[in-house]
Amino acid sequence: MGENNQMRQQRTKPKVATLMVLLLAGIAALGHIGATMAFTGPSTPIKTSLQPELNRYFLGPLDQGWSLFAPGPYSQDEYFTFRACLSSMDVCAGGQSKGAEFTEWRNVTAEEMAKRAGNMFADRETKQSKVIHGRLWGATSDLSSDARSEIAKPFIQGTPVFGVDLSSPEAMDKYSSSELSNLRAYKRLEDTAVGFASLYAIEQWGGAAIVEIKLRREPVTSFAQRHNLDAESTPIETNIGWRDTKEFSEAAVAAWK
Repeated sequence: MGENNQMRQQRTKPKVATLMVLLLAGIAALGHIGATMAFTGPSTPIKTSLQPELNRYFLGPLDQGWSLFAPGPYSQDEYFTFRACLSSMDVCAGGQSKGAEFTEWRNVTAEEMAKRAGNMFADRETKQSKVIHGRLWGATSDLSSDARSEIAKPFIQGTPVFGVDLSSPEAMDKYSSSELSNLRAYKRLEDTAVGFASLYAIEQWGGAAIVEIKLRREPVTSFAQRHNLDAESTPIETNIGWRDTKEFSEAAVAAWK
């Protein structure tokens, strides 16, 4: 009897171990499926709160920052452009008639792409504006037509975009939960774009008071028109009006340069 019990226990142990492995694998699979549905699904307040963790899980440290496998070919050329006012805030607010000094429009993406020409393994530094452009363009597309017209207006000297603090009770009363979620997602990415332009202004001109951003898409000539030298495409632009520049610590500026 003792030997039979021992043999039965030996046969049972692998089954228990197998069940535990299958159970853990099932939980991991269900978790991954749930995270995938949340990551690829529509914007909701719950998704917005989970977005940082979802980005870390799916995008990882590389965040598609490599060009060897699955590079994701573009169907249009995308350009991040901006200009800045180099005068003081008070002078900039008065415009050029008051002596404000404005820079020319700078095509940051074209400058970055020139640096990576012929380099299959270009690092992330040479495509920052393209990544920012793609994400901000997508967030802009999720906005209502009224909200898209609002972002083209200047919001300077501390005036919040859309005229209201999006984390305030006033914003919750003004917008539905889904619309407020889209506005907040857009605002986070706009802040990233403005911060990027601010650092670029520090590098190029020693700083600026305000910046204006223009995102441009130029559709690639269709395959059917590839031999037509006169074929033209109409660019699409999204204008983000004047915004206060972001402030950075000396350590952050040093790391940028």
